This record gives sequence, structure tokens and C-alpha cells, in this order.
Amino acid sequence: MLIIEDSKPIASLIKHIAEQAGYQTDLAMSYAQAEALLASGKSYSVASIDYNLPDAPEGEAIDLVLDTKTPGIVLTGKMDEATRDKILRKPVVDYIPKETAQAYAYLGKLLTRLKLNRYIKVLVVDDSKAARLYLSHLLSRHQFQVSVAENGQAGLDYLVENPDVKLVITDNEMPVMGGIKFVSEARKLYTKDQISIIGLSGNDAGSLSARFIKSGANDFLKKPFCHEEFYCRVVQNIEHLEYVNRIQMLANTDYLTKLGNRRYFFDKAPEAIKRCISQQQSYGLAMIDIDHFKKINDVYGHDAGDVVIAHIADVMRKLFPSAIVARFGGEEFCILFEDASIESVLSELDTLRREIEASEITFNQENIRYTISIGYSEQSENIDLMLSIADNALYQSKTNGRNQVTAQKPELETN
Repeated sequence: MLIIEDSKPIASLIKHIAEQAGYQTDLAMSYAQAEALLASGKSYSVASIDYNLPDAPEGEAIDLVLDTKTPGIVLTGKMDEATRDKILRKPVVDYIPKETAQAYAYLGKLLTRLKLNRYIKVLVVDDSKAARLYLSHLLSRHQFQVSVAENGQAGLDYLVENPDVKLVITDNEMPVMGGIKFVSEARKLYTKDQISIIGLSGNDAGSLSARFIKSGANDFLKKPFCHEEFYCRVVQNIEHLEYVNRIQMLANTDYLTKLGNRRYFFDKAPEAIKRCISQQQSYGLAMIDIDHFKKINDVYGHDAGDVVIAHIADVMRKLFPSAIVARFGGEEFCILFEDASIESVLSELDTLRREIEASEITFNQENIRYTISIGYSEQSENIDLMLSIADNALYQSKTNGRNQVTAQKPELETN
């Protein structure tokens, strides 16, 4: 990041904020120094630009930076409307008035946001090539990955093939499929927690915003719009998605192991089973339990028990990267295997058993060894039946001496 600032205290503060956001920084305290750094061939992912410099008092440094295609954030102590309008007529990322300490908190948030935006896909749907280009340029300033579609049907086709799109911005008046119909069809594919949609229109009909939102849009913006409002709406919708995703992750993740929890398993496993059935693939389910876990807690303490649980979670994460692995509670885990024969799965489960048996964990200068018992159920359309059969097979492993794998079929028990 290039920091262009003639005040040493403010430059030091911006440098600290940028480094906290993960940027390496160069400092230029004048227009001439900034010009020399940019002419050296060094590239920057973003620049903060002081509007008023000793050798560039009227924002000349803004054009200097933008001419090199470097995204620029303008900081200014001038608060008049003429200066604001002058800045916003240029393709800057944003401008920040230097009036309060909150300005620098906002700068830190913006710098972090720009880094995150590089991984966020946005789809622009508009039949006007000029409008698509204009919106794409606005979004690219904030470093989003931008794709375009020329009508609702093309947008819908793109969403089917690209489920990782996080934001859609769509016009209403389009041939083939209009915006409101497109939003309604898109909502059949993705919920509001998966993709945010902002409707756009220059139509003066007062009911249009309500029609968009009732059809499934998250937000609406009337054209022509102010750049600042556009960016605020975009960021607000993206941050809402991120907040929902964080909440869902916390609700579905086991705190100790960072594996999925029981709720996560019952959310993902039925979908996986349907997928395997439709594609005529084999699948199966394993229940895993740590042998004599109570004894580990009693002898070494509950903290040691937590270390053992985290250890087996790490081993399963390594051995079964494509399976659905979850901690069911306590010392019990569950794994759903997709597209795998019983022979290969039982071999992999025995590899897990042997690796755990051979492991030695050091905790508070004590060496802890442990084993696991495993029960496996072959495929059934009923997940509750599979869990019951795997649990019964696990009980057989325990009864027969522990530290072993037992497999059972839904129709006929085998060992």
C-alpha cells in the first residue's frame, strides 16, 4: 500500500492501520515523492491519498495515482460540497473526511473489505452494454470479481453454473426475461442467506421497489444513484451474508475439534445420500468411539481428554478429507462416506484404527496412548436406520474386545 500523507502523526497512524489489515506500506510525504515511487515501477494494491499536499494543494495526487491504475482512497480535511463533488467525479474507491477518529476506523474497515472483496463474485444483469460496463467499473474499483449477463435468462443460466456468486445486481426492463421474473426464478435456486440480490431501475413507478423485494430481492436502488449510496448498499448486503455465514458456522461447528457437529451432520448427510442414490453410487456410515475415555479423564484430567479428542479429529480430517465427518458428542464421532465401496471404506477405517493405536500423545509430561472402536453400516435410504445399525456394530466392536472395526448390513449382519 502506498501512503501519501504530509503529516507524520497521521502517516504513522495510517501505516499502523494498514499493517493491521495485512498490507506492507511505502510512505510518500509529498507529490514529488509519490511520483518517484510510482515511476520506479513498483505496483500497489491500493493507495491512501492526502488531498492537500505542500506541492499539490488541490488534489493533484489523486490523478497521479489513478493514472497508474492504482485504486485510491482519498483523505481530506476539506469538507465543502465542491471538493466532495470534485473527488467523486474521479474513479476513486472512496473519500474519507478527516474530521473525527472514526474516519481512521472506517479506513481500517475499508482496507480489510478490499482484501476480502478479491474473493467475492458479483453478477451484473442488464441488457444495456453501457450500464453493464459502468456497474462493472464501479465494482472493480472495490476489487470484486465481476461477471455480466445481458438478460434475466442469461443471468439464471450463469447462476446455475456458478453457485459461488454472492451478489447479483439486476436491472428490471430487459428482453427475454425481466428483472422481477429473474429474481423470482433465482430464489428457487438460492436463498437470501446464500446470495444477495439488489434490484435496479430508472422507472418512476413507486411500487417497483416493493415488487422487487416481494419477489425475493434483498434491496433496491433507483437509477441514477449516488456512488456512495451504491457502495453502501453493496457492502451492507455482502456483510449481511458474511454475518449469516458466521452464525451458521458457529451453529454447525464443534468448538473443540472444529469438525461439524451433530446438527451439521443431519443437515449435510441426507443431501449426500440423495446425491449418491441419484448417481447410483455406493455409500456408508461409520460410528467411532474412543475406548475407555472415562479412564483417560480420570487418570490424566479433562484437559487431557480434550487433547485426545482434538487428536483423533485431526487424524480423521487428514484421512477423510472428502467425507462428512462430525463429532456427535463426548467421545463419539460419525462419518458418512460417499462413492466408496465397502471394501475400500473398511480398509480406510482400519487404517484410522491402526494409526490411532500407534499414536502417543504427550500432555503435561505424560505419554497417553488410546484406541478406538468402530461400527460401520452399509447403505440405506434411511439415515436413522444406518445410524442404528452402525451403533449396534460399534457395540459389537466394544463387546468383542474393543480396538476393532465391525461392519453390518441393513438386512443381514456381518462381521
